[in-house]
Amino acid sequence: MGHTLEWSPNAQASVRGCRLEGVAGHKEAHILRVLPGPEAWPRTVTVKVELSCASRDPDAAVLILQGPPYVSWLIDANHNMQIWTTGEYSFKIFPEKNIRGFHLPNTTQGLLGEARRLNASVVASFVELPLASVVSLRAPSCGSGLQPSPTPVQTTPPKEGCNQELLLSLIQPKCSEDVMTLVLNKDLISTLRCTITSLTFWDSSCQAEDRDDQFVLRSGYSSCGMIVTENVISNEVIVNLLSSSSPQQKKVQCINMDSLSFQLGLYLSPHFLQASNTIELGQQGFVQVSVSPSIPELTIQLDSCQLNLGPDMEIVELIQSQAAKSSCVSLLSPSPGGDMRFSFLLRGYMVPMPTTSILSCTVALRLSTWSLDVQRTVSTRLNVVSPGLHDKGLVLPAVLGITFGAFLIGALLTAALWYIYLHTRHPGKREPVVAVAAPASSESGSTNHSIGSTQSTPCSTSSMA
Repeated sequence: MGHTLEWSPNAQASVRGCRLEGVAGHKEAHILRVLPGPEAWPRTVTVKVELSCASRDPDAAVLILQGPPYVSWLIDANHNMQIWTTGEYSFKIFPEKNIRGFHLPNTTQGLLGEARRLNASVVASFVELPLASVVSLRAPSCGSGLQPSPTPVQTTPPKEGCNQELLLSLIQPKCSEDVMTLVLNKDLISTLRCTITSLTFWDSSCQAEDRDDQFVLRSGYSSCGMIVTENVISNEVIVNLLSSSSPQQKKVQCINMDSLSFQLGLYLSPHFLQASNTIELGQQGFVQVSVSPSIPELTIQLDSCQLNLGPDMEIVELIQSQAAKSSCVSLLSPSPGGDMRFSFLLRGYMVPMPTTSILSCTVALRLSTWSLDVQRTVSTRLNVVSPGLHDKGLVLPAVLGITFGAFLIGALLTAALWYIYLHTRHPGKREPVVAVAAPASSESGSTNHSIGSTQSTPCSTSSMA
């Protein structure tokens, strides 16, 4: 196939092709696998695709791009085609619009299986290249299968028209409260040189609302031809364009979040045997996030996690964008049942000392036919204790008991000292007692006055005695 197409750069790389038995039609696949580089830092690979096709059918070809997770793609194509990539990709006409890709296998057989799953009957090119900034594909023909010397086809330069493939990629449903909603921005539609005459669900009576700057198509899960299963709600969007005589169709799906259960547990050992709601400063915690029931067509990833230690403390970011935030956090292998796991080390010294915290994680869910994520946050409340107190059991009840015991001992000791004081002091220190004799009948009133004055003077008590 070297004389019918060209991949650049082509240093020490051969272009291979094959026919996929058992798949009907003339859809062809172009597969590019970019090998990892010596340094794993984010970079963008520009892929230029030049195909000469008699048909403008976007289903005539599919471009499969597989690379390391830190690689994103900028696609510059002159022909509408289906795009299937790892990481994120965007188109040159508006590069600020990033579209999330898919998880693809990194083996030859796995990528050929993806092409078969996408109904490609021919792998027109399969090439593995080292990491490069720009990669180009030029093919004088497309959709005609493997031919050693393809018959020349007279073609005319394609007129600039509606980019239907990119338009369909913008149709992404938002699902909430048993309602599916699709929004198309008119400015983006105009940028793609498209004119939409109608936008409906499979039930054509459910038409989009034409607002000032956007089309809005929405419906509840129980109408407009929705197909409701235990975990997934599906429908099809029908787009009629002024430039096309046949309508464009795209399958859309929502996840039934009410049927899913989310659990977040903290464990103090890597064996994940018994969950705990208490963690000690300086201790390593092991976290497991699970979603049930298991759905084969659903991909689940741990998007972010954080630890909120209270209003006076900064939030501790543990995981961001599905990656560990610091060296104190380690992403662990999933459990045998597919539960997501990671560990973190809580800092041992904090001022002020936190007593409670909230551990929360955001889970991203994606259907295999859907390029957008649905996120759900799950959280749990944890107690935080100082180092050593948790092992010795010196917690609040113990502190209260010690305080009450000290108070009781102090009260008894005070009472004992007071008793000793009352029974052992010297008699001369006792309070004076004044005795008054009854007056004789022969005494005069002046004597009575003298005695009365003596009663009012404490210092005369001793002479009276």
